[in-house]
Amino acid sequence: MNMSYVVGYGSKYPRHVHHRAASIPNNKVKYSCTGGWRWRDAATPNPNTISGAMVAGPDRFDNFKDVRTNYSYTEPTVAGNAGLVAALVSLTSSGGIGVDKNTIFTNVPPLYPASPPPPPPWRP
Repeated sequence: MNMSYVVGYGSKYPRHVHHRAASIPNNKVKYSCTGGWRWRDAATPNPNTISGAMVAGPDRFDNFKDVRTNYSYTEPTVAGNAGLVAALVSLTSSGGIGVDKNTIFTNVPPLYPASPPPPPPWRP
């Protein structure tokens, strides 16, 4: 489709990102969750650009529906952006040369607590 799925990159990128900070105007008014629905359902492009967010992208037939309510295409997620972030880190001067796949996630805390040590051997 000759477009970027990274918001703000290039001239053709998603303009209807399913994200509260992108779709609700920054007018110093606090809106409730349901108060934001009028912008979620609006056909107008987002008033704010969340540059660098990557949306889900095309389907298996390379079709992309830039519609805010169709979040399976237009919602940026942490999981969806992880690969992009890792690739970009490898290109930075602070990232060194390439990505060391043995240590790239060493600072990520474990999901579960460490297993306890095994019990001592049994003695009668």
